[in-house]
Formats: sequence, structure tokens, C-alpha cells
Amino acid sequence: MAKKKHTVQYDKWGYFFIAPFFVVYIIFSLIPLLTTFVYSFFEYYRDGLNVIGPNATVARYFTGQEEYYSWQITDAQSALDDLMKNSAGTVTPELKNEILATVTEAAEDINTEKYAKAITKIVDKGYKKSLPAAQVIEAAKDELSARQSSFTRNVGIVFNSNDNMGKYFWNTLVMWILGFVPQIFVSLLLAVWFTNTELRLKAQQFFKSVIYMPNLIMAAAFAMLFVSLLAESGPVNSILKSIYNSMNAAEIEAGTMKQMESVRFFTYTGWTRATVAVMNFLMWYGNTTILLMAGVMGIDNSLFEAARIDGASSVRIFFKITIPLLLPIFVYVLITSLIGGIQMFDVPQILTNGNGNPNRTTMTIIMKLNKHLVNKNYGPAGITSMMIFAITGVLSGVVYKMTMKNYQNKR
Repeated sequence: MAKKKHTVQYDKWGYFFIAPFFVVYIIFSLIPLLTTFVYSFFEYYRDGLNVIGPNATVARYFTGQEEYYSWQITDAQSALDDLMKNSAGTVTPELKNEILATVTEAAEDINTEKYAKAITKIVDKGYKKSLPAAQVIEAAKDELSARQSSFTRNVGIVFNSNDNMGKYFWNTLVMWILGFVPQIFVSLLLAVWFTNTELRLKAQQFFKSVIYMPNLIMAAAFAMLFVSLLAESGPVNSILKSIYNSMNAAEIEAGTMKQMESVRFFTYTGWTRATVAVMNFLMWYGNTTILLMAGVMGIDNSLFEAARIDGASSVRIFFKITIPLLLPIFVYVLITSLIGGIQMFDVPQILTNGNGNPNRTTMTIIMKLNKHLVNKNYGPAGITSMMIFAITGVLSGVVYKMTMKNYQNKR
């Protein structure tokens, strides 16, 4: 019998080499993502050393630990039993106020406004149908124990009208745009300069290193530097006061003008947002420049030479050759910058001491998420995380679809 030849299947080794990527992705990305998604459906938080939850449902009209409000529900139900004994006949419009006054007196922690809406519906329905007052009071008594899904409660916490998540998204978007627009213009200009063989700029390596250096500095250290520069007793205020006082020395000496006081930069929305934008610009324009340089260097140089021979100006070459062929790299920079902008955290966190001052106008989405995590409130944190994930995916998809439609294969 002929012996079978044993051959080595080298193509199977490819799975072995890419396996570490999938293992790392599953452990450090996929599992945390799925866990975050699950947390959003539960009441799950810490109260001191006690862990509350995970609970799939929560009381509809009470918040906090159940042991704190369960006795209030019992007392309120007992009070309604007494009201039931004294209420004869059919429902009257005044019954709603009697029920609310009785419950509010017995249950201090109840959400009166929310409970009042439910009681209004019950009483109005009973009044229209001429139901016995005792039956309506019994329904109001049962409503005290009503529960709702923890997911609904978590969504309500995240989108609280007094703590507007839409405002935080707008803050994030504004500060990202203020930093990204000048960043992309400056980076494009530097990328073209550094890759232009006709300019023959000197000390290119030095300048490339210098513009990238801010990216190597920790954001915390960079933020502390700006805090020191813009402090009331910092160098910026000292220079401004020196210039102002010297220009108006005669008026100040005559007493017609006062000396300039220190500017409290971080009490103004415009100054604070501008500072965050400037810091993000300085930290990332070097990295963006290198990416765009790589894209420009990937364009065939013969295209530029042919355009120059045909008499095209530098501006025309830039808009007709460089920009169209650089678009795939530009889209990559735009999407990664957008993702980074949505996840903006460290710079405004340090500049405003985590409060988004003034008046939460510099509070970002991630800063709010961090507050939920600091409070160990994992349910609202899960909702916020999934919202950030969805916003990032949608905006990235829209940007890619709008900018890359001419590069996609069409059947």
C-alpha cells in the first residue's frame, strides 16, 4: 500500500497568529461593553459600604433603599384605609386632594408630582363612571406599591430636565469644533509645506519633533500649566495689568481711572471653552500633521510635476490634486478626532475641577459619566455609556458616508 503523504497546512497558522487580538478584544472590550449594557437595565449602586442591587424593578414613586420607604408605604396605605371608612357615596372631584393630602402626610419621600398624575387619572375615571369612593381609594392604595423597570428609572435620571444631557452634548461638540477646525487647517498647511520638495525648508526634522512634543505631555500636566498661567496671580494677568496700567498711567495717577483688576478667566464661559479648545489644538495638531504628511507623501509626485508643467498654481494644485487624493486619510483623521472629541474628559475635568464651571457650560458627556461612576451609580452610567457608543457610531457612519461616497464601489 502506498503511504499517505503528510503535508503541513500553513494557512491554518494564520488563525493562531490573529487569535491574541480576538482574545484581548473579548476580554478588554467586548465583555466590558456587554456588562455596561446589562447594567443599564438594573438598579445597582453603593450606599456607603452597602451594595444595592442589581434590581430589575424599582418603586415607581420612591427612591433610595427599600428599607427607608417601605414603612412609609405601609403607613400611607393604613391612612387611606381610614379615609376609605369615612368616604361614603360616589367619587367627587375633591377626593383627589383628600387622597394626596393623606398620602403626603404619611409618606415624606414620595414623588408627590408623579403620584398626583396617576391619582388624577384614577379619580377622573371614577368620577366619569360614578364609581364608589371606596373603590377609587383602594386603587390609590394599590398604586403606592406600583413598580417600574430599573431601565426606565435610569433613563429618567440621565435625561433629567434639571441635569440636561443635551446641554452636555452641546458643550462637548462646541469645544471639539473650536479645537478641531484650526487644528485641521494648520495641520494641512504644515503637511503641505513639509512635503513640498520645491520649498526645501531647513531644519524640518527639528520642527517636526517640536510640533509633536505637546502630544507627549500628559493632559493633566498640560492642564495644570494653563491653570497656573491663567490664575488671578498668574503671568497672563500680570502682563495684562502691566500693559493696561502703563498705557493709562496718567489717568490712574489723576484718579479718573482705576488700576486693572485680575481677570478671572475660568468664570467666563467663552474663556473657559476657548482654553479647552486651545489646549486640545496644541496637544493634537502635531499628530494630525504627521498623519496628513503620510497621506501627502503617498501621492505620486509625478502628478504634482505634471500640474506645474501645465502651469497650475500652488493653490490650484492643492485644491484639485492634494485635497481629493488626501480625502481617505482626511476622513480617518476626522472620524478619530470626532471620537476623541466625544470622549473629551481630562482637560475640562482638571480646568474646572470636575464641575464644568461656569454653570456647567463646560461639562462634557464623559465628565457626567464620571460623576455617575464616582457615586457608584452603575445603572445611569450604563445608559450614558451606551448613549455615547450610539452617538459615536451614528456620527462616524454619517461622516464616512457623506465624505467617501465617491470612493465606494458602485454596482
